[in-house]
Amino acid sequence: MSESSTTFRGRPVDGHRLAEFVYGTVTGLVAITGIGAHPEGGWAGTAGIVVAGATAIWLAHGYSIMLSKRLTLGRRLSGQEISQVFRGSWPIVIAGLVLAIPMLLSGLGLWTLDTAVAIAGWLGVAVLALVGLLAGSLTHETWPRRLLTAGVYAGLGLLVVTIEYVVHH
Repeated sequence: MSESSTTFRGRPVDGHRLAEFVYGTVTGLVAITGIGAHPEGGWAGTAGIVVAGATAIWLAHGYSIMLSKRLTLGRRLSGQEISQVFRGSWPIVIAGLVLAIPMLLSGLGLWTLDTAVAIAGWLGVAVLALVGLLAGSLTHETWPRRLLTAGVYAGLGLLVVTIEYVVHH
């Protein structure tokens, strides 16, 4: 457990991992909005882009953290330290998997791929809002403050979607 840990309903919550999940959700929203302009790869290809993108971001992020730690510590990292870096960043990939769920359901015929991409975008915004509520709860904020935090986090997601939409349209 890192020093950014606290508890929620008696269970430990690692703030670093939650931050990595937010990072993964935001990068997933970038991919989803870009795909939304041209969802031609079918449900598997579209889900694959989101998950592969999250995996690539996870690897790049892990590499940058390893480099930073190596320079800060002035030595090579042990295998255990490297493993710890990548385990700590794993929520980036989990966020990509969560955002790929609507595409997988599209493959089962629940809705069209265009609908799946739209749902995935809104899912990402909703996830960010929920993380904002959780953050407010973990820091013992009042309910109005929690809702404000949720709105700010959701607003970040909407800003990402808007920027990507403008770029791709």
